[in-house]
Amino acid sequence: MNTQTEHPLIPLICIWQQNMNTSHTAQLTLLNSLISDKWDILALQEPAINLLGNTRASSHWRVVYPTHKFTHGEKPRVVSLINSKISTNTWQQIPFPSRDVVVIQLDTSGGWCTIVNIYNNNNHNETIEELGRFMSTNI
Repeated sequence: MNTQTEHPLIPLICIWQQNMNTSHTAQLTLLNSLISDKWDILALQEPAINLLGNTRASSHWRVVYPTHKFTHGEKPRVVSLINSKISTNTWQQIPFPSRDVVVIQLDTSGGWCTIVNIYNNNNHNETIEELGRFMSTNI
C-alpha cells in the first residue's frame, strides 16, 4: 500500500492497441467482447466518432480524449479507454496540445508509468516532433 496516495498500486498493465479506421461496427464489436476482463487500457487510433465529437464506450471503460478536444473543434484521431476496474486515484491525464495524442500516467508498483497513445499522420512529422519536445521537458 502506498501511504502517500492511500490506494493500491497497479501491479501489471495490459494494453490493447488498435486502429479502428473510424468503423462504428469494429469499435462496437471490440467493446462488446470480453476484452474488459483481460485488458486494462485500450489505445485506439481513428476511433469511431459521432456527430457530437464523442466516441462510444461501455460502462467497463472511462474514455480519455485528447486534452484539447473541446477547444480545437476538430474530431480527435486518438482516444484511450481506461478499464473502470482501475481506480481513478491511480492514474491521471497529462495535458498535451494535440488532437492526435493522449498521455496518461499510472501509479504502478514499479513507480509512475507514462503511456502515450498517438495517431501518426503519414503526411508530416509535426506530432512526432511535438512529442519529442514534450518528452524532453516533461517526462
